[in-house]
Amino acid sequence: MITDKEYLNNWLERDDAASRPYRAQRLELLVKEYGQEGIRLFHGGPISARAFEEARQAYLHGLFIACTIMCQVCLEHMLSGMFRTVGRDDLNGATFERLLLEARSEHFLSNEEFELFNRLRKVRNPYAHARPPLTRGTLERRALEEDSDVDVIVEEDAEMAIKALLSLCQRPPFALPPD
Repeated sequence: MITDKEYLNNWLERDDAASRPYRAQRLELLVKEYGQEGIRLFHGGPISARAFEEARQAYLHGLFIACTIMCQVCLEHMLSGMFRTVGRDDLNGATFERLLLEARSEHFLSNEEFELFNRLRKVRNPYAHARPPLTRGTLERRALEEDSDVDVIVEEDAEMAIKALLSLCQRPPFALPPD
């Protein structure tokens, strides 16, 4: 007779084997986009650092909504920390949208980065805040408008979010230059 622990271990082994090829594919994207170095500086303290790791792990394991949300959390804490570093205490408690606008104004973000992260903000909101079905921006409505499957959209959102965050984390002032 299999004990409960044996049963659970067997279950995990089967699940691990079944998901390994998909995780390997996503790991390839993570390594390609960011490399193997790791981040050496995180504005925003331990929350942004942990949110980054959770976003990376969520993407790797196919937890796409979690990835998208954690990318936004990481970025919001990074921007808040950046502004605190330069004495912009007037932005304590500011909305993510305001932080993005100010980051573009202060040239922390390029116009292209601003547009990308503003898109992340708009994509993330219906995931984080319940909306009636088919309301503008909801997953169901986007699927209809884009003639796509919701699973495809959720994965594309996560890929867009993680790529954007990984790219940002490779340049000053969001990262230390290589040795």
